Amino acid sequence: MDDDLVMFIADNSTSIQGESYLDLPIRPPDEISEEHFVIITSTAIDDISQQLQDMGLSPQDDFVISPTLNDRISISELERVNTEFYFTSGTMSASSEYGKEGHNKYGGGLFKCEVDGLQYNYEQIYEGPCYGSIRHGERILLIDTDNGLLELADGEVSKVTELPVNSRPHGISYNKANGHFYIACSYNDSVLELDDSYSIVREFEISDKIEYTGEAMHHCNDCLAIDNSLFVTMFSSSGNWKYDSFDGCIAEFNIATGERLTDVRSDFWMPHNIDIYKGSLHVLDSLSGELRYNNLTVQGSFPAFSRGLDYKDGLYYVGQSKNRNHSKVIGTSKTVSIDCGVVLFDPEMGISRTLHFPDVGGIHSITC
Repeated sequence: MDDDLVMFIADNSTSIQGESYLDLPIRPPDEISEEHFVIITSTAIDDISQQLQDMGLSPQDDFVISPTLNDRISISELERVNTEFYFTSGTMSASSEYGKEGHNKYGGGLFKCEVDGLQYNYEQIYEGPCYGSIRHGERILLIDTDNGLLELADGEVSKVTELPVNSRPHGISYNKANGHFYIACSYNDSVLELDDSYSIVREFEISDKIEYTGEAMHHCNDCLAIDNSLFVTMFSSSGNWKYDSFDGCIAEFNIATGERLTDVRSDFWMPHNIDIYKGSLHVLDSLSGELRYNNLTVQGSFPAFSRGLDYKDGLYYVGQSKNRNHSKVIGTSKTVSIDCGVVLFDPEMGISRTLHFPDVGGIHSITC
């Protein structure tokens, strides 16, 4: 802009009105008229914008914000988020150790969080060791490892169906192509396929190791069923994580034939949540705290055990749990957090904001 077109500086501070800055007079805001075009150069963006609108000026037509304040704008937008989401926790039940009184937010269950700008509140709406969850129409389906498959509908949680005992059902996915559900069971080294009436129709076995070891060796966590592909995240592709060999992977199965195909990737460190957003495969590599997408490259890095993922309105919601394996990342991570909460991550600006849930302990899934 030509300096000759800048007429004066408007400032609310009466102590400097009548002075000058860079040879420009400083005047009170009430001298701004409809003939003027205003450029906001103060970091008090929200207050000044409202003041100008109260004076009858319109954004873009009568005033804009200086591009030099883009960083401040991004921060302001992240601090003004108004949203709600649900998250699950599989940690120990409140009633089993601490009792409900005074600890109503502690322990496993389904929680609802409401965010209104800088204020947020969360509450437990169901108690139990809960893991995977997905939105299915107007309902939320979730897994209680002790009680089976549940649903949240009209504010009430009810049981949908039993799941195999001692299978430790973990992640859940719905395949729109065939109308079936898929549940990763970490104690069975397999993924169950359920039809639209929630009856088990098939089981995808990760390997045959469990048959001769007598225990799960892969620790599958989450799954994603889309079209004819079933993707499964696990601690070890080869089944050797118990021997400190973490070749964590995204395995792929052909749904039509049940055949396990070549792994998509096998260089992760305790991967959990997997999904597709904006046409790109996403995975949370939990122990390293990395959010991977865009050819599964690192797009975000977080300090705690990162488990629980969703995407809404340009923001990623990334769960943070107390890191029980922090000694394993000594030397590879400068700071290891033991906090529990949810990070709101703006991938365009590379900034984040954390909502802390100190009473919860661990987060397994997030559903917006």
